[in-house]
Amino acid sequence: MEAVRPLSQAVTLDPLIHNIHYTWTLFLGVFQEQYLDHAKQQQAGIKTKTHKLHFLLIDKYIAEFKDLATLAGYTVGSTETINLFLKGLTSALDIFEKVMDHPTPNNYHNLRNKVISVVKARQLVNALKCTIAPVGRFGPAQPFRPQNRPPAPSGPPPHP
Repeated sequence: MEAVRPLSQAVTLDPLIHNIHYTWTLFLGVFQEQYLDHAKQQQAGIKTKTHKLHFLLIDKYIAEFKDLATLAGYTVGSTETINLFLKGLTSALDIFEKVMDHPTPNNYHNLRNKVISVVKARQLVNALKCTIAPVGRFGPAQPFRPQNRPPAPSGPPPHP
């Protein structure tokens, strides 16, 4: 029995019998599906776990979180997904604390709606703070001067 054959004899493909282009294309498709999609799913899972709310960008946070969670294979209403969503809120502790106040949301949609309302309320408070002038902004208070005083003389001063 022949133990070692030259490589050229072992791999001989006849282009008429073996469609090399089709075989290569099929291989690439299966490879991408099996390995690259899996890597994409793993990366989405990592991003979901580290995704953080940047204050005032609640719509962006929710949209990105939902896309990442779906891509990573999480179910939107699962306890794990809700916990990941809450973990992302911890970068804005005041928002997180308000969301967790009683009554605590019991599902993802109620949680999402409460987060939106808390952030919108915080935006309103910040906007009102910016439009109200702080005390002392216009300098020291002026002493009261009566408006009904006689007019100052308009001519040259009298000579003695």
